[in-house]
Amino acid sequence: MARGVHGLAAAGLVAAGLAGCTQPGGVTGHLSVAAAQAASASASSALGLELYLAGSTTATVADITLIDMLDEAGRAQDAAAAQAVATPQDQELRTTVSAAIGKAADRIVQARAIVAGAAPRADGAALVEDLRTRADTLSATADRLEAAAG
Repeated sequence: MARGVHGLAAAGLVAAGLAGCTQPGGVTGHLSVAAAQAASASASSALGLELYLAGSTTATVADITLIDMLDEAGRAQDAAAAQAVATPQDQELRTTVSAAIGKAADRIVQARAIVAGAAPRADGAALVEDLRTRADTLSATADRLEAAAG
């Protein structure tokens, strides 16, 4: 169990490190930060679920991690949705980023169901991969938006 707790703590440090990054300005910059925040939540959720499925952490520790990451994804989605937009392009970007974050949050909810025993454990490995893919996609989106924001 100690290894699982350390792995989850490392994931938390990644999330904290992202929170300390310099935030670019404008709608694009703010959406970049929200996407990065959701990417971190997705990656940490994948790790938490993977450790649980491998028997390296308890259901309680995994669920607490997933709850925290669901909260993080919710804050990211709120931040994205709250962006005031002035152009149709910004509105489309906000909608796209918000939707991607929402889908990641939905997958975190599914991970909680597996940990709770309400969904088939056999679905766990595919969900870990899906969460990783969403983390990678959101991270790439964040990088692209940050570069565009200057």
